[in-house]
Amino acid sequence: MTKCSYCRTEAMVVRVQPQRSDRREGPPKRVMAGFCTHAASPVKREAALNGGQLVCGGDLGKCPIADKL
Repeated sequence: MTKCSYCRTEAMVVRVQPQRSDRREGPPKRVMAGFCTHAASPVKREAALNGGQLVCGGDLGKCPIADKL
């Protein structure tokens, strides 16, 4: 596996919304969001923070934009 130099991972805090309106909000959760810093990437930092998933995980063999690197 060749590691991609554009792949980044960032910890983010997600607020947990209550299931019902009469319930209190739960404690925040910390999750790791993977994103790509390449200009042609479909999963930029903003998309990853909004739930977008990086399909390659930093593996150049699985990269959807390998032809543009």
